[in-house]
Amino acid sequence: MKNNYDVLIIGGGFAGATTAWHLANHGLKVLLIDSKPWNRIGDKPCGDAVSKEHFDNLGMPYPEGEQLEQKIEGIKLYSPDMKTEWIVKGEGFEINAPAYTQRLLKEASNRGVEVLDMTTAMKPIFEDGFVKGAILFDRRHNQQIEVRAKVVVEATGYSMSFRSKLPQGLPVTENLDDKDADIAYREVAYTKDDIDEPQYLKIFVNQKASPGGYWWYFPKGKNKVNIGLGIQGGMGYPSIYTFYDKYLNEFGSDVDRNRLIVKGGALVPTRRPISTLAWNGILVVGDSAFTANPVHGGGKGSAMISGYCAAKAILNAFEVGDFSAKTLWSANLCYIERYGAKQASLELFRRFLQKLSDDDINYGMRKKVIKEEDLLEASAKGDLQLSVAEKAMRIIAGLGRPSLLLKLKVVAEYMKKAKDLYREYPSDPNNLEQWKSEVNKLLLDFENLMNK
Repeated sequence: MKNNYDVLIIGGGFAGATTAWHLANHGLKVLLIDSKPWNRIGDKPCGDAVSKEHFDNLGMPYPEGEQLEQKIEGIKLYSPDMKTEWIVKGEGFEINAPAYTQRLLKEASNRGVEVLDMTTAMKPIFEDGFVKGAILFDRRHNQQIEVRAKVVVEATGYSMSFRSKLPQGLPVTENLDDKDADIAYREVAYTKDDIDEPQYLKIFVNQKASPGGYWWYFPKGKNKVNIGLGIQGGMGYPSIYTFYDKYLNEFGSDVDRNRLIVKGGALVPTRRPISTLAWNGILVVGDSAFTANPVHGGGKGSAMISGYCAAKAILNAFEVGDFSAKTLWSANLCYIERYGAKQASLELFRRFLQKLSDDDINYGMRKKVIKEEDLLEASAKGDLQLSVAEKAMRIIAGLGRPSLLLKLKVVAEYMKKAKDLYREYPSDPNNLEQWKSEVNKLLLDFENLMNK
Protein backbone atom coordinates (compact mmCIF):
# COMPACT_ATOMS: atom_id res chain seq x y z
CA MET A 1 0.00 0.00 0.00
CA LYS A 2 1.23 3.48 -0.92
CA ASN A 3 1.12 6.52 1.37
CA ASN A 4 0.24 9.12 -1.26
CA TYR A 5 -2.92 9.07 -3.36
CA ASP A 6 -4.85 11.43 -5.53
CA VAL A 7 -8.15 10.56 -3.86
CA LEU A 8 -8.96 8.89 -0.54
CA ILE A 9 -12.57 7.67 -0.17
CA ILE A 10 -13.62 6.89 3.39
CA GLY A 11 -16.58 4.52 3.30
CA GLY A 12 -17.62 1.90 0.75
CA GLY A 13 -21.40 2.16 0.93
CA PHE A 14 -23.57 3.33 -1.97
CA ALA A 15 -22.16 6.87 -2.05
CA GLY A 16 -18.51 5.91 -1.66
CA ALA A 17 -18.72 2.98 -4.07
CA THR A 18 -20.46 5.14 -6.70
CA THR A 19 -17.75 7.79 -6.37
CA ALA A 20 -15.04 5.16 -6.83
CA TRP A 21 -16.85 3.58 -9.79
CA HIS A 22 -17.04 6.90 -11.61
CA LEU A 23 -13.42 7.79 -10.82
CA ALA A 24 -12.00 4.45 -11.97
CA ASN A 25 -10.03 4.29 -15.20
CA HIS A 26 -9.28 8.03 -15.28
CA GLY A 27 -5.60 7.75 -14.43
CA LEU A 28 -5.99 8.73 -10.77
CA LYS A 29 -4.55 6.89 -7.79
CA VAL A 30 -7.63 6.19 -5.69
CA LEU A 31 -7.83 4.41 -2.34
CA LEU A 32 -11.18 3.43 -0.83
CA ILE A 33 -11.32 2.18 2.74
CA ASP A 34 -14.17 0.67 4.75
CA SER A 35 -14.29 -0.34 8.39
CA LYS A 36 -16.22 -3.55 7.66
CA PRO A 37 -14.77 -6.84 6.40
CA TRP A 38 -15.19 -7.26 2.65
CA ASN A 39 -18.28 -9.51 2.78
CA ARG A 40 -20.17 -6.92 4.85
CA ILE A 41 -19.32 -3.75 2.93
CA GLY A 42 -22.57 -2.10 1.88
CA ASP A 43 -24.59 -3.82 4.60
CA LYS A 44 -26.73 -1.11 6.22
CA PRO A 45 -30.21 -1.17 7.78
CA CYS A 46 -32.41 0.18 4.99
CA GLY A 47 -35.50 -0.62 2.93
CA ASP A 48 -33.16 -1.48 -0.01
CA ALA A 49 -35.50 -0.07 -2.68
CA VAL A 50 -34.04 2.06 -5.47
CA SER A 51 -35.87 3.74 -8.35
CA LYS A 52 -34.83 2.59 -11.83
CA GLU A 53 -34.45 6.21 -12.98
CA HIS A 54 -31.38 6.72 -10.79
CA PHE A 55 -29.45 4.00 -12.64
CA ASP A 56 -30.61 5.36 -16.00
CA ASN A 57 -29.76 8.99 -15.20
CA LEU A 58 -26.29 8.20 -13.85
CA GLY A 59 -25.25 5.54 -16.35
CA MET A 60 -24.99 2.95 -13.58
CA PRO A 61 -25.42 -0.77 -14.22
CA TYR A 62 -28.71 -2.37 -13.20
CA PRO A 63 -28.56 -4.90 -10.37
CA GLU A 64 -28.60 -8.46 -11.68
CA GLY A 65 -28.35 -12.03 -10.44
CA GLU A 66 -28.07 -12.18 -6.66
CA GLN A 67 -27.92 -8.36 -6.52
CA LEU A 68 -31.57 -8.12 -7.69
CA GLU A 69 -34.13 -9.58 -5.33
CA GLN A 70 -37.34 -8.14 -6.77
CA LYS A 71 -38.38 -5.86 -9.62
CA ILE A 72 -40.78 -3.18 -8.39
CA GLU A 73 -43.77 -1.76 -10.28
CA GLY A 74 -45.01 0.69 -7.67
CA ILE A 75 -45.92 1.52 -4.10
CA LYS A 76 -49.15 0.90 -2.21
CA LEU A 77 -49.76 3.53 0.46
CA TYR A 78 -52.27 2.82 3.25
CA SER A 79 -54.13 5.25 5.50
CA PRO A 80 -53.93 4.79 9.30
CA ASP A 81 -57.40 3.24 9.41
CA MET A 82 -56.43 0.94 6.47
CA LYS A 83 -59.61 1.99 4.63
CA THR A 84 -57.84 3.92 1.86
CA GLU A 85 -55.21 2.45 -0.45
CA TRP A 86 -53.30 4.54 -2.97
CA ILE A 87 -51.19 3.07 -5.73
CA VAL A 88 -48.25 5.13 -7.00
CA LYS A 89 -46.72 3.54 -10.10
CA GLY A 90 -42.98 3.57 -10.71
CA GLU A 91 -40.29 1.09 -11.75
CA GLY A 92 -37.54 0.17 -9.35
CA PHE A 93 -35.51 -2.58 -7.76
CA GLU A 94 -35.46 -4.22 -4.36
CA ILE A 95 -31.78 -5.03 -4.10
CA ASN A 96 -29.28 -7.04 -2.14
CA ALA A 97 -27.32 -3.94 -1.12
CA PRO A 98 -24.03 -5.62 -0.08
CA ALA A 99 -23.94 -7.68 -3.28
CA TYR A 100 -24.55 -4.66 -5.52
CA THR A 101 -22.12 -2.41 -3.64
CA GLN A 102 -19.42 -5.05 -3.75
CA ARG A 103 -20.00 -5.44 -7.48
CA LEU A 104 -19.32 -1.71 -7.97
CA LEU A 105 -16.18 -1.97 -5.87
CA LYS A 106 -14.94 -5.03 -7.76
CA GLU A 107 -15.47 -3.25 -11.07
CA ALA A 108 -13.70 -0.16 -9.73
CA SER A 109 -10.87 -2.33 -8.41
CA ASN A 110 -10.48 -4.01 -11.79
CA ARG A 111 -10.09 -0.51 -13.26
CA GLY A 112 -7.38 0.59 -10.84
CA VAL A 113 -9.02 1.64 -7.56
CA GLU A 114 -7.38 0.18 -4.47
CA VAL A 115 -9.90 -1.12 -1.90
CA LEU A 116 -8.94 -1.80 1.71
CA ASP A 117 -11.44 -3.37 4.08
CA MET A 118 -11.32 -3.44 7.91
CA THR A 119 -9.66 -0.03 7.87
CA THR A 120 -10.81 3.04 9.80
CA ALA A 121 -9.97 6.72 9.42
CA MET A 122 -8.88 7.71 12.92
CA LYS A 123 -8.42 11.43 12.31
CA PRO A 124 -8.01 13.92 9.48
CA ILE A 125 -4.77 15.48 8.34
CA PHE A 126 -5.68 19.18 8.26
CA GLU A 127 -3.02 21.69 7.25
CA ASP A 128 -3.17 25.30 6.04
CA GLY A 129 -6.95 25.23 5.89
CA PHE A 130 -7.04 22.10 3.69
CA VAL A 131 -7.90 18.47 4.36
CA LYS A 132 -4.82 16.65 3.10
CA GLY A 133 -5.45 13.04 4.08
CA ALA A 134 -6.08 10.92 7.14
CA ILE A 135 -4.45 8.76 9.77
CA LEU A 136 -5.78 5.26 9.14
CA PHE A 137 -5.84 2.14 11.27
CA ASP A 138 -5.65 -1.17 9.42
CA ARG A 139 -7.22 -3.73 11.76
CA ARG A 140 -6.30 -6.66 9.57
CA HIS A 141 -2.57 -5.92 10.05
CA ASN A 142 -2.91 -4.01 13.33
CA GLN A 143 -1.05 -1.00 12.02
CA GLN A 144 -1.48 2.76 11.81
CA ILE A 145 -0.89 4.42 8.44
CA GLU A 146 -0.61 8.04 7.37
CA VAL A 147 -2.21 8.54 3.96
CA ARG A 148 -2.04 11.84 2.11
CA ALA A 149 -4.39 12.74 -0.75
CA LYS A 150 -5.29 15.74 -2.87
CA VAL A 151 -9.00 15.13 -2.16
CA VAL A 152 -10.71 13.18 0.61
CA VAL A 153 -14.28 11.93 0.07
CA GLU A 154 -16.21 11.61 3.32
CA ALA A 155 -18.70 8.75 2.87
CA THR A 156 -19.00 7.50 6.46
CA GLY A 157 -22.79 7.55 6.55
CA TYR A 158 -24.90 8.68 9.47
CA SER A 159 -21.93 8.37 11.86
CA MET A 160 -20.21 11.34 10.13
CA SER A 161 -17.14 9.94 11.86
CA PHE A 162 -14.53 11.71 9.73
CA ARG A 163 -15.91 15.18 9.17
CA SER A 164 -16.95 15.45 12.82
CA LYS A 165 -13.23 15.39 13.71
CA LEU A 166 -12.41 18.39 11.52
CA PRO A 167 -12.04 21.84 13.14
CA GLN A 168 -15.51 23.00 14.16
CA GLY A 169 -16.69 26.01 12.20
CA LEU A 170 -15.87 24.58 8.79
CA PRO A 171 -19.07 24.46 6.72
CA VAL A 172 -18.68 20.72 6.17
CA THR A 173 -18.90 20.04 9.93
CA GLU A 174 -22.60 21.00 9.99
CA ASN A 175 -24.51 19.05 12.64
CA LEU A 176 -27.76 17.13 12.34
CA ASP A 177 -30.64 18.16 14.59
CA ASP A 178 -32.23 15.08 16.20
CA LYS A 179 -35.68 16.16 14.98
CA ASP A 180 -34.38 16.19 11.41
CA ALA A 181 -33.68 12.48 11.50
CA ASP A 182 -35.63 9.25 11.75
CA ILE A 183 -34.59 6.34 13.91
CA ALA A 184 -35.11 3.27 11.76
CA TYR A 185 -35.18 -0.45 12.45
CA ARG A 186 -35.71 -3.31 10.04
CA GLU A 187 -35.61 -7.07 9.81
CA VAL A 188 -35.25 -9.27 6.75
CA ALA A 189 -36.99 -12.60 7.17
CA TYR A 190 -38.80 -15.32 5.28
CA THR A 191 -42.58 -15.32 5.23
CA LYS A 192 -44.90 -18.12 6.30
CA ASP A 193 -46.68 -18.07 2.94
CA ASP A 194 -45.99 -16.68 -0.52
CA ILE A 195 -46.44 -12.90 -0.76
CA ASP A 196 -49.33 -11.56 -2.83
CA GLU A 197 -48.14 -9.05 -5.46
CA PRO A 198 -44.45 -8.97 -4.49
CA GLN A 199 -43.92 -6.36 -7.22
CA TYR A 200 -45.49 -3.70 -4.96
CA LEU A 201 -43.84 -2.08 -1.97
CA LYS A 202 -46.23 -1.34 0.90
CA ILE A 203 -46.07 1.75 3.13
CA PHE A 204 -48.30 2.19 6.18
CA VAL A 205 -48.71 5.72 7.55
CA ASN A 206 -49.73 5.56 11.19
CA GLN A 207 -48.80 8.12 13.85
CA LYS A 208 -49.68 5.74 16.66
CA ALA A 209 -47.56 2.87 15.38
CA SER A 210 -44.73 4.98 13.89
CA PRO A 211 -44.91 8.62 15.10
CA GLY A 212 -43.38 11.00 12.58
CA GLY A 213 -42.50 8.14 10.23
CA TYR A 214 -44.08 5.03 8.73
CA TRP A 215 -43.96 1.23 8.52
CA TRP A 216 -42.73 -0.47 5.36
CA TYR A 217 -43.19 -3.95 3.91
CA PHE A 218 -40.83 -4.44 0.94
CA PRO A 219 -40.88 -7.91 -0.67
CA LYS A 220 -37.56 -9.47 -1.65
CA GLY A 221 -39.08 -12.15 -3.83
CA LYS A 222 -42.11 -14.34 -3.29
CA ASN A 223 -41.31 -15.49 0.26
CA LYS A 224 -38.85 -13.00 1.78
CA VAL A 225 -39.50 -9.48 3.05
CA ASN A 226 -37.69 -6.42 4.36
CA ILE A 227 -40.00 -5.01 7.05
CA GLY A 228 -39.39 -2.13 9.42
CA LEU A 229 -40.31 1.32 10.57
CA GLY A 230 -38.93 4.77 11.21
CA ILE A 231 -39.92 7.23 13.93
CA GLN A 232 -38.94 10.88 14.27
CA GLY A 233 -35.91 11.50 16.45
CA GLY A 234 -35.59 14.06 19.23
CA MET A 235 -39.21 13.75 20.36
CA GLY A 236 -38.77 11.62 23.48
CA TYR A 237 -40.64 8.65 22.02
CA PRO A 238 -40.12 5.16 23.49
CA SER A 239 -37.51 2.84 21.99
CA ILE A 240 -38.16 1.91 18.38
CA TYR A 241 -38.00 -1.76 19.38
CA THR A 242 -41.07 -1.15 21.55
CA PHE A 243 -43.01 -0.03 18.47
CA TYR A 244 -41.64 -2.88 16.37
CA ASP A 245 -42.60 -5.62 18.81
CA LYS A 246 -46.01 -4.07 19.53
CA TYR A 247 -47.16 -3.52 15.94
CA LEU A 248 -45.29 -6.12 13.88
CA ASN A 249 -48.29 -8.42 13.70
CA GLU A 250 -50.44 -5.56 12.41
CA PHE A 251 -48.24 -4.83 9.39
CA GLY A 252 -46.38 -8.11 8.91
CA SER A 253 -48.46 -10.96 10.26
CA ASP A 254 -46.89 -13.33 7.73
CA VAL A 255 -43.31 -12.72 8.90
CA ASP A 256 -41.62 -15.84 10.27
CA ARG A 257 -39.22 -14.49 12.91
CA ASN A 258 -37.91 -18.01 13.43
CA ARG A 259 -36.34 -17.64 9.98
CA LEU A 260 -34.77 -14.25 10.50
CA ILE A 261 -31.96 -13.40 8.06
CA VAL A 262 -30.70 -10.05 9.34
CA LYS A 263 -31.79 -7.21 11.61
CA GLY A 264 -30.50 -3.79 12.62
CA GLY A 265 -31.15 -0.13 13.20
CA ALA A 266 -29.82 3.14 11.82
CA LEU A 267 -30.23 6.89 11.94
CA VAL A 268 -31.63 8.42 8.73
CA PRO A 269 -31.31 12.17 7.97
CA THR A 270 -34.64 13.56 6.75
CA ARG A 271 -33.83 17.17 5.88
CA ARG A 272 -32.34 19.36 3.16
CA PRO A 273 -28.78 18.48 2.12
CA ILE A 274 -25.78 19.74 4.05
CA SER A 275 -25.19 23.41 3.14
CA THR A 276 -22.11 22.49 1.13
CA LEU A 277 -20.75 19.13 0.03
CA ALA A 278 -17.38 20.73 -0.71
CA TRP A 279 -14.56 22.49 1.11
CA ASN A 280 -10.82 22.72 0.73
CA GLY A 281 -9.62 19.21 -0.10
CA ILE A 282 -12.83 17.46 0.93
CA LEU A 283 -16.18 16.35 -0.47
CA VAL A 284 -19.02 14.92 1.63
CA VAL A 285 -21.47 12.42 0.09
CA GLY A 286 -24.35 10.15 1.04
CA ASP A 287 -25.96 10.10 4.48
CA SER A 288 -23.06 12.08 5.91
CA ALA A 289 -24.18 14.89 3.58
CA PHE A 290 -27.86 14.42 4.58
CA THR A 291 -28.86 13.32 1.08
CA ALA A 292 -31.75 10.98 1.98
CA ASN A 293 -35.27 11.82 0.82
CA PRO A 294 -36.93 13.76 3.68
CA VAL A 295 -40.39 12.23 3.14
CA HIS A 296 -39.73 8.52 2.74
CA GLY A 297 -36.13 8.33 4.01
CA GLY A 298 -34.86 6.42 1.00
CA GLY A 299 -31.23 7.31 0.50
CA LYS A 300 -29.57 4.97 -1.97
CA GLY A 301 -30.57 6.79 -5.16
CA SER A 302 -29.62 10.22 -3.86
CA ALA A 303 -26.38 8.78 -2.44
CA MET A 304 -25.55 7.63 -5.96
CA ILE A 305 -26.26 11.14 -7.26
CA SER A 306 -23.95 12.72 -4.67
CA GLY A 307 -21.19 10.23 -5.53
CA TYR A 308 -21.58 10.98 -9.24
CA CYS A 309 -21.42 14.74 -8.64
CA ALA A 310 -18.39 14.34 -6.36
CA ALA A 311 -16.56 12.31 -9.00
CA LYS A 312 -17.29 14.94 -11.67
CA ALA A 313 -15.97 17.71 -9.41
CA ILE A 314 -12.83 15.73 -8.59
CA LEU A 315 -12.03 15.07 -12.24
CA ASN A 316 -12.47 18.77 -12.97
CA ALA A 317 -10.21 19.68 -10.04
CA PHE A 318 -7.43 17.45 -11.37
CA GLU A 319 -7.77 19.00 -14.81
CA VAL A 320 -7.03 22.46 -13.41
CA GLY A 321 -4.77 21.34 -10.55
CA ASP A 322 -6.77 23.13 -7.86
CA PHE A 323 -8.39 21.33 -4.92
CA SER A 324 -9.86 24.29 -3.10
CA ALA A 325 -13.53 24.71 -2.18
CA LYS A 326 -13.93 27.07 -5.13
CA THR A 327 -13.03 24.38 -7.67
CA LEU A 328 -14.77 21.50 -5.89
CA TRP A 329 -17.88 23.71 -5.59
CA SER A 330 -19.27 22.28 -8.82
CA ALA A 331 -20.32 19.20 -6.81
CA ASN A 332 -22.87 21.41 -5.03
CA LEU A 333 -24.26 22.83 -8.25
CA CYS A 334 -24.52 19.37 -9.77
CA TYR A 335 -26.25 17.84 -6.74
CA ILE A 336 -28.69 20.70 -6.21
CA GLU A 337 -29.73 20.65 -9.87
CA ARG A 338 -30.21 16.88 -9.91
CA TYR A 339 -31.76 16.37 -6.47
CA GLY A 340 -30.99 18.91 -3.75
CA ALA A 341 -33.55 21.59 -4.68
CA LYS A 342 -36.31 19.00 -4.72
CA GLN A 343 -34.99 17.54 -1.47
CA ALA A 344 -35.14 20.93 0.27
CA SER A 345 -38.77 21.42 -0.73
CA LEU A 346 -39.63 17.91 0.48
CA GLU A 347 -38.27 18.76 3.93
CA LEU A 348 -41.16 21.22 4.27
CA PHE A 349 -43.64 18.58 3.11
CA ARG A 350 -42.17 16.20 5.70
CA ARG A 351 -42.53 18.78 8.49
CA PHE A 352 -46.17 19.29 7.49
CA LEU A 353 -46.92 15.56 7.43
CA GLN A 354 -45.33 14.97 10.83
CA LYS A 355 -47.72 17.45 12.43
CA LEU A 356 -50.83 15.70 11.12
CA SER A 357 -52.95 13.43 13.28
CA ASP A 358 -54.12 10.03 12.08
CA ASP A 359 -57.60 11.54 11.71
CA ASP A 360 -56.18 14.27 9.46
CA ILE A 361 -54.38 11.70 7.32
CA ASN A 362 -57.45 9.46 7.07
CA TYR A 363 -59.54 12.46 6.02
CA GLY A 364 -56.99 13.77 3.53
CA MET A 365 -56.53 10.42 1.83
CA ARG A 366 -60.23 9.50 1.86
CA LYS A 367 -61.36 12.85 0.44
CA LYS A 368 -58.34 13.01 -1.89
CA VAL A 369 -57.28 16.43 -0.69
CA ILE A 370 -54.01 15.32 -2.26
CA LYS A 371 -54.31 12.66 -4.95
CA GLU A 372 -51.96 9.85 -5.90
CA GLU A 373 -50.73 11.83 -8.90
CA ASP A 374 -49.97 14.83 -6.67
CA LEU A 375 -47.90 12.61 -4.40
CA LEU A 376 -46.02 11.30 -7.41
CA GLU A 377 -45.41 14.86 -8.64
CA ALA A 378 -44.15 15.93 -5.21
CA SER A 379 -41.86 12.92 -5.00
CA ALA A 380 -40.50 13.33 -8.54
CA LYS A 381 -40.12 17.11 -8.68
CA GLY A 382 -40.64 18.49 -5.17
CA ASP A 383 -43.74 20.39 -6.30
CA LEU A 384 -47.19 20.53 -4.76
CA GLN A 385 -49.19 22.47 -7.32
CA LEU A 386 -51.01 25.47 -5.87
CA SER A 387 -53.92 24.92 -8.21
CA VAL A 388 -54.55 21.55 -6.58
CA ALA A 389 -54.61 23.01 -3.09
CA GLU A 390 -56.74 25.96 -4.10
CA LYS A 391 -59.22 23.75 -5.91
CA ALA A 392 -59.40 21.47 -2.88
CA MET A 393 -60.09 24.47 -0.64
CA ARG A 394 -62.97 25.67 -2.81
CA ILE A 395 -64.56 22.23 -3.01
CA ILE A 396 -63.90 20.75 0.41
CA ALA A 397 -63.33 23.66 2.84
CA GLY A 398 -66.87 23.38 4.18
CA LEU A 399 -66.68 19.65 4.75
CA GLY A 400 -64.93 19.59 8.07
CA ARG A 401 -61.23 20.47 8.05
CA PRO A 402 -60.59 23.98 6.71
CA SER A 403 -57.46 24.39 8.88
CA LEU A 404 -55.85 21.37 7.19
CA LEU A 405 -56.54 22.83 3.77
CA LEU A 406 -55.25 26.26 4.71
CA LYS A 407 -51.99 24.69 5.89
CA LEU A 408 -51.79 22.70 2.68
CA LYS A 409 -51.89 25.94 0.73
CA VAL A 410 -49.04 27.33 2.87
CA VAL A 411 -47.04 24.14 2.31
CA ALA A 412 -47.42 24.42 -1.46
CA GLU A 413 -46.28 28.07 -1.41
CA TYR A 414 -43.25 27.40 0.77
CA MET A 415 -42.19 24.30 -1.14
CA LYS A 416 -41.98 26.51 -4.22
CA LYS A 417 -40.04 29.17 -2.26
CA ALA A 418 -37.58 26.53 -1.07
CA LYS A 419 -36.95 25.24 -4.58
CA ASP A 420 -36.51 28.77 -5.90
CA LEU A 421 -34.04 29.59 -3.13
CA TYR A 422 -32.00 26.45 -3.83
CA ARG A 423 -31.95 27.29 -7.51
CA GLU A 424 -30.22 30.52 -6.45
CA TYR A 425 -27.49 28.57 -4.64
CA PRO A 426 -24.26 30.64 -4.57
CA SER A 427 -21.89 29.99 -7.45
CA ASP A 428 -18.84 30.12 -5.15
CA PRO A 429 -18.09 29.79 -1.39
CA ASN A 430 -18.01 33.55 -0.69
CA ASN A 431 -21.78 33.93 -0.56
CA LEU A 432 -22.57 30.73 1.34
CA GLU A 433 -23.25 32.27 4.76
CA GLN A 434 -25.67 34.86 3.39
CA TRP A 435 -27.55 32.17 1.49
CA LYS A 436 -27.69 29.94 4.59
CA SER A 437 -29.25 32.77 6.58
CA GLU A 438 -31.97 33.07 3.92
CA VAL A 439 -32.65 29.33 4.15
CA ASN A 440 -32.87 29.48 7.96
CA LYS A 441 -35.30 32.42 7.74
CA LEU A 442 -37.50 30.52 5.30
CA LEU A 443 -37.61 27.51 7.63
CA LEU A 444 -38.41 29.69 10.64
CA ASP A 445 -41.21 31.50 8.81
CA PHE A 446 -42.65 28.16 7.69
CA GLU A 447 -42.58 26.71 11.21
CA ASN A 448 -44.30 29.79 12.63
CA LEU A 449 -47.11 29.46 10.08
CA MET A 450 -47.47 25.73 10.70
CA ASN A 451 -47.74 26.29 14.47
CA LYS A 452 -50.55 28.85 14.22
